[in-house]
Amino acid sequence: MATSLDEEFKYFLSNMSCLAVLRLPYNERCMMIKKVKNCRDILGYFNYFEMMYCFFNVHDKFIEICVMLLFLIIAYYYLLLMSIVVDVSFMPVLKILSVKMHLSEFVAGATLFAFGASCPDFVANLLPIREDSAIIAVTFGDSVVNVLLCGGLICYMKPFKMDWFVVVRELLFLWLAVELLRYLMFYNQCMSYTDSSILLSVYLLYLIVIVIDLKLLRWTIKKLQREILELKRQSASVERENQLAIRITALRELMRHQHMQIRSSSLRTSRRRTLENSLPQLKKEGLDYEANRSMLHNKNNPKNRLLWTDFLETLNPIDATEWRLAGCCQRFCILIQCPMRLLVTIFVPVVDYELYKHGWSKLLNCTQIVTNPFFLITAVHSKCNNSYTSWIADFNINYSKWSLCLTVPLAIATFCHARTDVPPHYHFLFIVLSASSSLVIIVICSSEIEVLIAIVGIVCHLSEHFLNITFGSMGSAVINLMASYAMTVQGYEKLAFTGVFAGPFFNTVVSMGVAFMYNEKTHKVGSAIWLNGEHGDNCYIFIFITIVTTLWWLSLFNFTPRRSAAVFSWTILALFILYAVAVEWDIVHEITNDERFEPR
Repeated sequence: MATSLDEEFKYFLSNMSCLAVLRLPYNERCMMIKKVKNCRDILGYFNYFEMMYCFFNVHDKFIEICVMLLFLIIAYYYLLLMSIVVDVSFMPVLKILSVKMHLSEFVAGATLFAFGASCPDFVANLLPIREDSAIIAVTFGDSVVNVLLCGGLICYMKPFKMDWFVVVRELLFLWLAVELLRYLMFYNQCMSYTDSSILLSVYLLYLIVIVIDLKLLRWTIKKLQREILELKRQSASVERENQLAIRITALRELMRHQHMQIRSSSLRTSRRRTLENSLPQLKKEGLDYEANRSMLHNKNNPKNRLLWTDFLETLNPIDATEWRLAGCCQRFCILIQCPMRLLVTIFVPVVDYELYKHGWSKLLNCTQIVTNPFFLITAVHSKCNNSYTSWIADFNINYSKWSLCLTVPLAIATFCHARTDVPPHYHFLFIVLSASSSLVIIVICSSEIEVLIAIVGIVCHLSEHFLNITFGSMGSAVINLMASYAMTVQGYEKLAFTGVFAGPFFNTVVSMGVAFMYNEKTHKVGSAIWLNGEHGDNCYIFIFITIVTTLWWLSLFNFTPRRSAAVFSWTILALFILYAVAVEWDIVHEITNDERFEPR
């Protein structure tokens, strides 16, 4: 007859935490790592626990620390790979899509930029490692770090004039999302399907407001153009000249926000003022990307002229001019990046209007028609399949091999039709491969970093809540930080600054809404306690402080971010990290109510 003790041991391994395994002697950890279910939730493409205690056979503290340092080096290479993908592929794709869709910088930042930067968090919230995590605290912590760190970086790099209605809209929507999420969570002490639908509907409302705002902008521009034409038909007078000057100034200001243009630091075009024209045609410094496309084209050249030379030059991960001008330390950094750059060059097509031939390399792009879909399908299928041989994932090609039936004939047809000196007119379609592979690589790297941070924290006996809102939030902010830096350097600081607020808003309503629908554990009454976590109220207070103080200093500086605002933002971020450390070390009590249990 089974006793209660037998029942307890029956489910012992399934309920055992991976943290408890680390309290066992080193010689027993390999066996337990393979049996404890919780350890199988902390997996990426590699089973790092099994790698550590079975493959490396860690048997003392010194070897364990050495393996942790190895994991940190691996995490650095993941960050490096993400930075290269963002610079080479993600940013050019974002700019091209914004131009083709006729979006303004603000709309592109609020939609495309925010979506791309938030994709890793969106996927991470659906992973098993976050199934029982305090994801509300994680989301609020990520929001604090993103706004203060990335927003501060943009303000420090390039002070600029921000349109007040855009930044106020973004901050108020973020505030609404935070308060609504808190209300829905604590009202029923859980998150139901209805609550998730309400969160998702807020994002739909947000998109409607953005579209209406863009339509009103373009309607106002047309209205001002009509008024200017009418004033020009009137007889000359002082009043007429004053009214004309006012409307021309207003029209120029609005036309700057109508469409986004691709700009380049290497190819400059002179700005021409057109006061003498009947209608002012104010344009920012733009890039003639059609000239970039065809400047090397000569119809008398053979179709495959310099085919292999072009292929080998494109594959070369070292820029000759950059190498020649670099010092010893810079050359060392270039050599470190070489393997990652070569990997990205082989698999990820480049479509960049700022490059000659838009980045077209006939032989390389034809091979990427085959290798890119094969790589993407294999990577995604292997991750979803969750099958491992020892400590490495089984790379399943059962689905990806069928892609060859379509891609090989397509690559042959492209090779027969295209030229080496000019990209074909359908080169724009490569943007699908470029965008999808960029997002997949960024998501893979982010999830691997998330797993590595969790493992390092468990081995160092740090709490999961502390890791998530400090190292985890810093890790998730890396993609946004890299993208913000790249965009600001290239002159798209308004796009980046808008995306700094739109990204956390997307995470709060869309990522949370989908995660709550997907995770049935959040539907149970009482789940609000563990969803909020130990640091949930701390993060809520700091995101409230962040929103209010950002509105305050923007109003104070007349919506012109300055370096002093960056220092102020980073100071609040330092206080946030300092308070989290103090709570972790039990120096102060977290901002939350202790749980009370009524005696029976």
